[in-house]
Parts: sequence; C-alpha cells; structure tokens
Amino acid sequence: MGDNGNTGLGAPELASNDVLRSVAAGAAALAQGAHGDGVRALQEALGAIGDPMTADGSFGPKTHAAVVALQAAEGLPPTGIVDAATIAALDRRLAARRAPALDEALARAAGLGPDQAAALGRASRAVQASGAPSRHDQAYFTDASGLPQVVRGAEPDPDAPPPAVDSVGDSPATPASGALAADRSARLDEVRRALGGDARALAALDRLLAAGRLHAGALLPNLATMAGVRRDPRLVLEGGIDPHLVLAQAIRHVDNPLRVKQGAGRGTCGAGTMEYVLLRVDPAEFVRILDGITREAGEVTLRSGRALRMPRNAIGRDASGRVDIDRLLQSALMNHATAMSWIFDYDNPEDNDSFWAALGGDSRVPLGNFTSLFQDVMGGSYTSVSSLLRSGASVADDVAGAMGRGEKVPVLLKWDGGHHWVAAEKIERGAGGAPASVILRNPVGSDSCQGSPPRAPLPEGCGRFRMKYADLAAHISGATIRS
Repeated sequence: MGDNGNTGLGAPELASNDVLRSVAAGAAALAQGAHGDGVRALQEALGAIGDPMTADGSFGPKTHAAVVALQAAEGLPPTGIVDAATIAALDRRLAARRAPALDEALARAAGLGPDQAAALGRASRAVQASGAPSRHDQAYFTDASGLPQVVRGAEPDPDAPPPAVDSVGDSPATPASGALAADRSARLDEVRRALGGDARALAALDRLLAAGRLHAGALLPNLATMAGVRRDPRLVLEGGIDPHLVLAQAIRHVDNPLRVKQGAGRGTCGAGTMEYVLLRVDPAEFVRILDGITREAGEVTLRSGRALRMPRNAIGRDASGRVDIDRLLQSALMNHATAMSWIFDYDNPEDNDSFWAALGGDSRVPLGNFTSLFQDVMGGSYTSVSSLLRSGASVADDVAGAMGRGEKVPVLLKWDGGHHWVAAEKIERGAGGAPASVILRNPVGSDSCQGSPPRAPLPEGCGRFRMKYADLAAHISGATIRS
C-alpha cells in the first residue's frame, strides 16, 4: 500500500522515490522547471525505456519532450506534465521491459521451452491488460487510495496498548498476584539490561508485567533467550539495526499487536495478517520465531518441522515505512509461502518472488500456500475454504463458526477490484442469535473505510473496522480455518 494512498507502482526505480509515489497517488505533479531527486528518478526511468538523457535532476526541454512522447504513445494528453496517469504508463513500460527476462527465468526453472514460457508470459500480461488485478495495476490494492491519514513516510507507531476491553471483545488479562518467582525475576532483569535506556520498550515491558503476562508461560523465557543471544552482525552492518532494537521492537509488538503494518508499496497483506494473528494468539511463539530468523544462522524450525529462513535482501531498510521486525518477518513469511521457493526466493526490494511476478506481475500469497504456511507457523491442522468452490455465504458461515470458537481467522476479501488479506477477530450476533456483523483488522494499519467492501472504522483505529455479515458473505473469497 502506498504511503500517499496506493500508488500501484511496481518498478522499484519509481516506487522507491517519495516524489514519484506522491505523483502516482495524485498528490503532486512534475513539469518543466522542476528540480530535485524526483526529477532525477524520472529521468533515469525515461532513459531505461529508450530516451537516453543525463539524469541531472533538472526538468528541462529534453525531459519535457520525452514525457510528451511517452504520453502520445500511451494515448494520453501530450501535456508534458507528469501526473498519475503518466507515471502509471511509465511503470507499465518498465514492467514490459523486464518481461522477457522473467519469461526466460521461468523457462529455465520450470523446464519449459523458451516459446512456451514466452506464451505463458504473454497470456498473463493479456490478463493484466484486460483489467485483472496486478501489482502494476492501480486496481490491485485501491483501498489505500481512500486513506487520507496515510501520510508520506513512516507513520508513528502506537505506543499505548489496546484498551483492556476493546471493540473486539477481548477480556482484560487478570493481573497475577504477588512477585515474580526468583528465576523469572532474574530473567526479567536480563531483558531490562539488554534494553538499555529504551524508554518505550521498558514501558511496554512494565505493562506486560503489570498485566500478569510474564508470570507464567514461555513469553518471558523466550524474551530472555532473545536478550542473551547475539543478533546476526549483518543486521548492524547492512541494516543499521542496533543490537537491542529487535528485542525492543518485539516487546512493543507483544504489548500492542496493532503496531504491525504491511508496509507502503508492499503486497505483503497475507504476511502482515499472519504476523498480527500470531501476536494475538501466541506471542511467545512470535518471539521465538523472530529470535531464530535474526540470529546469524538466519533460520528457525517451525512447529511443523520445516525451516523458516530470512532472505538476506530483507535486511536493508526500504521505503515501506515498516519497523524492522515487520520487514524481516514478513519477508521470511513471503519467502516460505512462495510456490517453488526452492528455486525462487522472495525479493523484498522488488516485492516479488520471480515466479508469481512472471505469471501475474505481482507478489502474492495464494490461498493454498497461505494455509500451508499458517499451518507450519501455528501448528495443528488448518484448511482452506474458498468461494470458488462454495457460496460466499457458506464460507462466511465457516468463518463465523471459527470465530465463535475463539479463533482469529485470516480472511481473503474481494477488495476494490483486487484481493486483500485481513484478520477476522470477532463475530457479533443479533437479537435472534444470527450473525449480524464482524470485526476485522486491515494489516495496512489504518483504514478510512472508503470504497469496497462497505465497512466502518472502529474508534481505536490502527486498521480495525466493522462489516455487516451480509457484506462479508458477499465479498469473501477465501479463508484459513482450523480443520
């Protein structure tokens, strides 16, 4: 999702520039006489599609002529002014330029002949041209176009915990009576020392203690283990992540899972939803997994026995606006869920996994892959339910039943012409006991609730919203529920 609303940009040379993202979101424009990094990135992109020029950051006559030529070729008004439509056209040209290389990669990896792979790529791009959702299509995640509170750059993270009894209906934790046992008190001291003077993380730790969440269970031991193990040195050298920061961010996320964000310009809604659900359901396991992937080995054994590995290209900070642990964990989850991941790794800087990018032009986690990943992470047995096989009302009934058993359910919704993963947290029933509405959370981290599906924001914000049950049934595409 774009940090000025959805930009739909797929080309990293465009998506990584704040000015061009603003232009793509309709919040700005560039014209002759403009100067700066946005113009330089524009010139580099124009040069990449065949209009060589010196990328000097000055929008002069040659840049103006190249823009007019692009607009004329794309059937746009030849104004020479770079607006959202012009940036989208440039993005499509850049994507088309990469297509032959993706076709060739697919051929080598999947054992297809070059002609077969090229034909498959052409068919996929024809589907995109027909209006099917794609990461290069502004209709892919258009919900963010109606999010006025999504501002340029990273949004401030919430530093207060969710209400003790919030609109999701969770009961407050019962504070444990008495002091911590001696061994736990010593482990808590280890965590405090590792945090140094991080006031926000220490305050979050104090709230966890006051709520009784450190008196029993694996959460405190797992935090202490994380505090006592050195992180992968590449985190510091390549990502600028201080040694205590992974621990500090983990504690703040456990204190308030609403801090989780999918990230601007990232198609990681499935991974963001999974991260959020794991924090709500089993925060101790969240800490254990994060500890494992940020060690020097870069991997951890999941409950299924399979290994979760963090892609090295996830270490460097990007323009997504996510805190470090969101970027690291979501990239690892995307990589694990990728079809043919033994050949194609998820690429965080480009937000694709090559295989799905070759087929559809975007990063994505298909329903079946998501369910397999969810089962690996959560343990136990899970199954996919899909409106392709049954009615939406039947799928919604399965989701309602799961929420009635206390599950937090990852749900794939039809969302402004595309698809979007969200977390379904609570079913609300009417006077007669029939389902009336559902409480869900958007992994973007905010939602003004404009566009489709119909929904209304909740007071606590941070992406939570309410939908009528009938609208859930009408817009549900699939879900992952416990078997």
